Amino acid sequence: MQMEEDEIFIWEEVQGGVRIKGCTCSPRILTVPGQIAGLPVVQIGDYAFQGMDGLCEAHLPRSLEFLGDHVFFNCVSLRKLTAYDKLTHVGDGAFKNCDQLSEIQLSARHGHASSLRLLISDVMQDVRADIIYEEKGTEPVRARLMFPAFYFDYIENYPARIFEEVIYGSGQAYRQCFRGGDVDYEAYDRLFERSAREDTPQAVLGHAVGRLSCPYRLSDGRRQTYEKWLASHGMEFLKECIRQDAPEDLEKMLELDLYDEEQTGQMISRALQEKKPEFVSLLMAYQGRRFAGGRKRKKYEL
Repeated sequence: MQMEEDEIFIWEEVQGGVRIKGCTCSPRILTVPGQIAGLPVVQIGDYAFQGMDGLCEAHLPRSLEFLGDHVFFNCVSLRKLTAYDKLTHVGDGAFKNCDQLSEIQLSARHGHASSLRLLISDVMQDVRADIIYEEKGTEPVRARLMFPAFYFDYIENYPARIFEEVIYGSGQAYRQCFRGGDVDYEAYDRLFERSAREDTPQAVLGHAVGRLSCPYRLSDGRRQTYEKWLASHGMEFLKECIRQDAPEDLEKMLELDLYDEEQTGQMISRALQEKKPEFVSLLMAYQGRRFAGGRKRKKYEL
């Protein structure tokens, strides 16, 4: 089997198309083509992109079916990955030591998002997954999910003279929420109370904001649970929006009318303190819309 080389990729022909074996450069953004030499790219071989410490984004093609072992091993700056539902194999340690990977986008047919389970199985830190469900003749629908961090520890049981494994965080349980080729959304939403007890505020906010802003298969009862939690954690939510510079998330959640007048005033004061005029503007517009008929509103100077 002869290996070939183009300007960027080292590759070889395999049954059904092309296997990429490596890369001749170390880009910041890597876009793997859907075809090379007129043949579909169906595989990426073991260790193909290992050690690219400057790689921040990787975009895999729709044609890809097989991702080998340790493909992105030690890509320590990798933050974002995009992939498609034709991917049916992800090798051992494909994302080992990719500790910055925090965003995955998967384009999938309805009921065919199981590729996501393969992609996140070795990712133990917080990772946000956007699933874009595409079906011919219909508008794409987005689901936004947070899979929180988890880690293992071993505690010695002195009487039994054994070490017992302990798992911290709800992330492993969330990574099991798949059934019949897709995300089990009811099982996913059912874990929220546990996440609120065990995970970081950032992860819990990720659940609530993601499910409320993209409510794919979200039941009324589960929606109310998310809304109730978000309503009682308004300041934490605002701080996280400011930290991520995400006024669009604040705007979406303000549309749900979750915050009372006192909370709103406190949030405006915080946004002023942080010198974030865009956030102040959104909150003041919300204040005016919701409470215009009440007592005279306090004036704020930017």
